[in-house]
Amino acid sequence: MKLSQILSQVKTSFQLSASVNAETIEVSSIELDSRLVKKNSVFFALQGKATDGAQFIESAHKNGAGVIISSNLANPNSQLPLIISSHPFELLVEFLQIFYAPLPANIYGITGTNGKTSTAEFTRQILQFLGKKSASIGTLGVMCDTAIQEHLQSSALTTPDLVSLYKNLSTLKKFGVDDVAIEVSSIGLEQKRIAGLNIKIGAFTNFTQDHLDYHKTMAEYFRCKMILFSQVLPQKSAAIFNADIEQAAEIRKICQRHNHQIIDYGFAASDLKLLGIEHLEFGQKVQFEYRQQKYDFELSVGGDFQAMNALCALGNVLSQNQLSDAELRKLLSNFNGLQPAAGRMQRVAILPNKAQIFIDFAHTPDALVNVLELGRQIAQTRTSRLVVLFGCGGDRDAKKRPIMGKIACDLADQVIVTDDNPRTEKAENIRAEIFAACDAKKSMEIANRKTAIEQTIATLKAGDVLILAGKGHEKYQIIGHEKTHFDEEEIVQNFIAQNF
Repeated sequence: MKLSQILSQVKTSFQLSASVNAETIEVSSIELDSRLVKKNSVFFALQGKATDGAQFIESAHKNGAGVIISSNLANPNSQLPLIISSHPFELLVEFLQIFYAPLPANIYGITGTNGKTSTAEFTRQILQFLGKKSASIGTLGVMCDTAIQEHLQSSALTTPDLVSLYKNLSTLKKFGVDDVAIEVSSIGLEQKRIAGLNIKIGAFTNFTQDHLDYHKTMAEYFRCKMILFSQVLPQKSAAIFNADIEQAAEIRKICQRHNHQIIDYGFAASDLKLLGIEHLEFGQKVQFEYRQQKYDFELSVGGDFQAMNALCALGNVLSQNQLSDAELRKLLSNFNGLQPAAGRMQRVAILPNKAQIFIDFAHTPDALVNVLELGRQIAQTRTSRLVVLFGCGGDRDAKKRPIMGKIACDLADQVIVTDDNPRTEKAENIRAEIFAACDAKKSMEIANRKTAIEQTIATLKAGDVLILAGKGHEKYQIIGHEKTHFDEEEIVQNFIAQNF
């Protein structure tokens, strides 16, 4: 697509420098990262919170940028192919909407403190049960058919940067994917990482403490979450939310003000009304009512929170697919095939003495409660212990550290406090803040996470359940500014192979 074709469609004002011939530039890509710029890329030099894109204009030019868009009128190099706009972000969104069209028709935005990844994955899998090509985007990257994977751009963020998101959505559409579930974080919403997307469905899983290092207060955290319903979703969109949480009434009011089509779920719901959860030897059976009819499904994964995630995902799917009673029952019969997201109560080993080892991404107080309650259900005998090993990330919400220490000691029989991703904080200070609320009789501190994992496995008795919490799917550890390979599943398997 020629630059002139894009410029003829945008509404945001701009000024073209004399060195730009829009008729001859065949745009190859749109970039925010100068390192990704190639011949005829359009590079947007945006001002961010931490860095100013203007610093990288020369680099983008050397890499072959066909045009550079900036708000800086006083650039010393008059030969640069510049487009100047006083509203460069708005111009970026328009460029993306035009250049990367078309995008998938049904985009599901999923927010909440916990459960976003599992709900997005369950949504993707349920849509596949209906024979639809689908994908999910978030913490785990892009989950889709393996044939598409090599054509996608990776991201380390829960909600990818805006350009990466548009690129991947455009690629998915080219491969026939029209249903995509996207994890949307509060930070992603506040930073407009989904700007301009036609998100038809918004879902809210739950709300508990997290990200207070960024948002400062729970009220501000909640306000940012609500951007999905109050600003992103067009009027009369589908809104799916958890009726059992404290904020449900407020969420309902916000959705009603915007004329959203509400589907609530949970014990207090009027739409997907949860009737009961029966814990089975392997998994659970969930009973609910929908449109005056009673239904049930079985999950091969345990945990009440996973039952809620499955109901939320079902609400997503039902909002866009009219199913008869027979079709819904047939769909539900496949739910025992739903696979949990990687690193979410993922069992990675069973020792010869039947002790089980799980990894889970739980890094908030509420998530830790959920996985420990599930761990207690799995450790069924009186002699079996529930052991948890965890730490907290550095440069993140410090207020939750003692809270999580207390939760661990209240719910587990043995607690090992270790390092997570200390980042630029002193690891010993983080551990001390966790340990301050721990019961000294049942907790211990082992600084090195690999050593802690190996020593803990060596102490497991018959039937014990060990949960390695906090890192889940992550394959790295961040100490200072250095990111090194750290794969907990690999560490567990190697230690068992050498010692059992």
